[in-house]
Amino acid sequence: MNKRKGVKKKSTIVALTFSLFFIMYLIEGATGLSYAFSKSESNEALEAKIIAEELAKQKRVEKKSLISDLLNEGKRNYEVKNYETAIGFFERVTQIDPTNRTARHYINLCKDALGKELPETVTATLIKRGKDNFNRKQYSAAISDFESALASNPNDGEAQAWLAKAKEYERLYGVKKTAKEQYKTLRVTRKVASSEKDTAEQAMMLDVDRAWLPPVRVPREEIEIEEIISPEELAEKEAKKKLEEKMASIIVPAISITDADVQDLIHQLMEMTGVTIVIDERALAELTRDKPIRISLSTANPLPLLDVLNIAFKATQLGYKVEPNYVWISDKAAVEKEELITRTYRLKYGVRKTRKVELTEFETKE
Repeated sequence: MNKRKGVKKKSTIVALTFSLFFIMYLIEGATGLSYAFSKSESNEALEAKIIAEELAKQKRVEKKSLISDLLNEGKRNYEVKNYETAIGFFERVTQIDPTNRTARHYINLCKDALGKELPETVTATLIKRGKDNFNRKQYSAAISDFESALASNPNDGEAQAWLAKAKEYERLYGVKKTAKEQYKTLRVTRKVASSEKDTAEQAMMLDVDRAWLPPVRVPREEIEIEEIISPEELAEKEAKKKLEEKMASIIVPAISITDADVQDLIHQLMEMTGVTIVIDERALAELTRDKPIRISLSTANPLPLLDVLNIAFKATQLGYKVEPNYVWISDKAAVEKEELITRTYRLKYGVRKTRKVELTEFETKE
């Protein structure tokens, strides 16, 4: 918008300048005519002189107005640092009025300003970049830019003000950053302390819980014992072992009997194996008083004699016992009771110390 106004004023000034030159041309022509008319007609000459004076007066007024407009336009461009444009306006003034001191003074000022324009442009650029860094909170970079601007133009007030502001903000930012770090550290420390507190409380609660547990039983030390076996019992045990080995080697062929009397089965087994089998008649009579014992047995393959007896007596109340020279058949309860034997063991304890306590006799006073 300012540029358009400048162009419009410039066009107006050019038009005024052209009108001034045209008027001067007319005045000069009119002056020549007045001299011609003065020779012929004095009245016309006087009238022409008056017109010429009026035109000259009007020319001086318009010239003065034009110079004023050109000076004002030049000054306006000088204030906004458009030095080259301002010089153009002041030079037009010197063309109209070569002795105009104001125009020559401003021309010199513009030329001096143009000589200093490059350093001032660098300073402005640095200040602008410093402001951008300041707005982005990059205070160190902003300080560097403002210091560089002052290096190119030490007297720049704007750079000095922004430099002080940037230094203050950098100090405050450092304080804020330090406070945040301390707050973060304190939060972590408090969290660790809280965890340690919880751990200590849990440990104490665990100690209380353990205190209520029953005492742990210490396993007893195994005591070495030594079995005492008499020679007679040892001989009997050896004979019984040999008989059991023999009985295990005696095989009964596959048999099949149905609802046979127990005594008939026993006799049949003795004939098949050659082993002496003795029946407890009293116990058998007691067991068969109400009902005889009938046995059904069928084997597909040969079996040891003891296995056949186990199968035959499994559903009855009969049992057997292997003696050194025969097999005894009786009531199962009586057989199990007879198999109970007494063993004697020698326990091995540590050495015990005893202390003899002697009684002290006291005399009684009568």
